[in-house]
Amino acid sequence: MKKPLLTLTILLIGFSISSNSFCQTEQGALDATEAYFTAKMCDDYETLLNLTLPDLIEQAGGRESMRATLSKIHNNQRSKGIILQDYKIKQEIKQAKTKLETHVLIPIVTVSKVPGGTVTSESHLIAVGLEGNSKWHIVETSSLNEYNIHKVIANWDNTIVLPYKKAPVFKEDK
Repeated sequence: MKKPLLTLTILLIGFSISSNSFCQTEQGALDATEAYFTAKMCDDYETLLNLTLPDLIEQAGGRESMRATLSKIHNNQRSKGIILQDYKIKQEIKQAKTKLETHVLIPIVTVSKVPGGTVTSESHLIAVGLEGNSKWHIVETSSLNEYNIHKVIANWDNTIVLPYKKAPVFKEDK
């Protein structure tokens, strides 16, 4: 009688530790996502650079080149009257652990002010946890698919399937 109870107790403790680890990982990814959107809304390029995968910064020619690119993108959007107003993180989060990284797929909804109305978009971000999930980086998936994701996230193992893209919804101002 003691052995089954002991086994059940060990299993429950293991599940609790595993569940707690999952929650901590998820929270780290969510915190990085919050920081990412706050930085985007405030044109905080330093935070955006810190949340960008080091390989992407290197591919862009270094931090200063990437900073210039981020600034150019934001200025281009602003000149067209496109301003990120709000974002919401949805709850259907998925995560996978590779040998070196943790990948967390985070569904989001963004609302941007555009000339004549607003555009609501449903998409996903990938939070990439490095160094035992002590460092997080954010990757937008808008231009990624199963064929090119490895160019951006080298250790992506296809455990998580990238969802289909949804068309943005325009709502005209009244």
